[in-house]
Amino acid sequence: MALFKQRTSPDIDDRIRGAIDGLRPLLRIETMDIELVEFDAEGGIAVIRCSGDCPDCDLSAENLTVGIEAHLRLQVPEIRSIRFVAR
Repeated sequence: MALFKQRTSPDIDDRIRGAIDGLRPLLRIETMDIELVEFDAEGGIAVIRCSGDCPDCDLSAENLTVGIEAHLRLQVPEIRSIRFVAR
């Protein structure tokens, strides 16, 4: 019996980070960046930290998060949902 519950595997973390790296050029246009905080493999929840200074964030934040989530879920099917946190 394991003493602790494994939250994620290095392979999934690497694939999520690779998918994020693919988004970085587009996010930099909006002066934004994102990073993986953690992935809960049991629940399929990726926690993503957003940072940056986007002048039109009120207008585009929802579109960006929907697009980011769609891209990450397509690239890493183990992701069931994404929780965004601010820096």
